[in-house]
Amino acid sequence: MICKSCTFEINENNKYCSNCGSKIVHDRLSLKGTWEEFVGPFFSWDNNFWRTFLGLFTNPKDVLEAYISGARKKYFQPFSYIILFATIAVFFYKFFPMDSLNDYSEGFNKGFKTSNSSVEVPKFDMKEYMNSFMNYYNFIVLMLLPIYALTSYIIYRKRGHNFFEHLVFNSYIQTNLGFVTLILQLLLVNIIGISFMSYSVLFMSIMVIFTIYVFKKLYSQNLKQSIFSAIKYLLLFLLLYMGVIVIFSIIFGIIMLLSMLL
Repeated sequence: MICKSCTFEINENNKYCSNCGSKIVHDRLSLKGTWEEFVGPFFSWDNNFWRTFLGLFTNPKDVLEAYISGARKKYFQPFSYIILFATIAVFFYKFFPMDSLNDYSEGFNKGFKTSNSSVEVPKFDMKEYMNSFMNYYNFIVLMLLPIYALTSYIIYRKRGHNFFEHLVFNSYIQTNLGFVTLILQLLLVNIIGISFMSYSVLFMSIMVIFTIYVFKKLYSQNLKQSIFSAIKYLLLFLLLYMGVIVIFSIIFGIIMLLSMLL
């Protein structure tokens, strides 16, 4: 019998090719076979996705070091991992938008009108702005990744990992944070109805805590070192992040104002 993937001769009873590792498939595609092949593995607790997701909470050092040390098949590849999240997030935000942004828009408009009572300006719709913003979410996630990597690289530059290795680390970290925040938004914003500002503060807190936790495990830091790193990380990240957000906000704000005026 010949392997259909690499043409290596194998035994008919083999389930996998001993040369290339491909699964040997004898049956034609059916509903059951399609589920097992494409959908089943995602829900299996023993696949790379769940091993990566759960491993970043329980044993982050092993997950982060696996890819850069050459163990590329043990966990989900970092850049595919973050692209998977970005794709899921785009559809998630379309089905579960943040309705609390309406209140945020009204507060923004009232504040702007109070400080500029003599100027007639178009009403700013924060929800519409965020919807437009989310249309480019995949691009924005990938653009922000170097900011996260630069932040951790500067904070932990004496630990021996280069910038590109920090790109890998932050791909894993930000993807896990992304999936967690999707669940939190659904529960806290869409179901319970907390304000957008409260959710933003909570998100920032979780991001810093989880990031510092992962690097604490990676570099075996004690509590004092972790707290000091957390303070430096938060200050530096906010500086870099706000710079990027201001640039993006100006660009999208101009686009939105032009669309309302035209």
